[in-house]
Amino acid sequence: MPEGDEQGPRAETFGYLCRRCLRCCHDKHIQLNPYEVARLARNRGVSTTGLRRDFTVDGAGVALAQTKDGACVFLTPEGCGVHPDRPLVCRLYPLGRHVSWDGIERFSHVEPHPRSAGELTGRGTVGQFLDEQGAEPFIRAADEYLAWVNRALEDAPETAELLRDKRVSPSPLDETDLLDMDAAATAYGGVSPPEDLEARRALHLGILYAQLSNQEEHHHEQ
Repeated sequence: MPEGDEQGPRAETFGYLCRRCLRCCHDKHIQLNPYEVARLARNRGVSTTGLRRDFTVDGAGVALAQTKDGACVFLTPEGCGVHPDRPLVCRLYPLGRHVSWDGIERFSHVEPHPRSAGELTGRGTVGQFLDEQGAEPFIRAADEYLAWVNRALEDAPETAELLRDKRVSPSPLDETDLLDMDAAATAYGGVSPPEDLEARRALHLGILYAQLSNQEEHHHEQ
């Protein structure tokens, strides 16, 4: 949906005032897509491979790691240490976003921490809140990766197994994690990925769809 286009669920009255109590930054499973990993990697000055290895659960790049007390790995005494590049779920809180198989968008309301200092104001709309949180690039990326997953599951059932173990075979991505944006770009094209993150996202999605085509051709040849 275009930025600022307030129709349907985005026209719902909604407002939230964060008071930086940081209680929402504990004991949360923050799942990541490749674009979010790339944003966080740029923020930390590391590759997507390094970000996945050092800051995600088991180095798999699926979800953010937590400290021993359950805090987000990026939480500092002053607040979120990666705030400009925080994942979509953090931007949406206390909203949840859901997209059906046919692209219909809806929003749910997340129950805040019982001692949260945040305030539901009822001023503004969901659409305005999304704009304020800079959510649109993250929403666009989430929808594009979801479309790829849906295509993989529908058109190439064997890819579903590849997604589960995060490994791709046969070449050109043999022994390379398909969802690692930098590694996939280097393995597929033999070049460093673009500096611009939106261009890098587009390149990565192109690689993912090309790999789907390779899998489909391999399946038909068998």
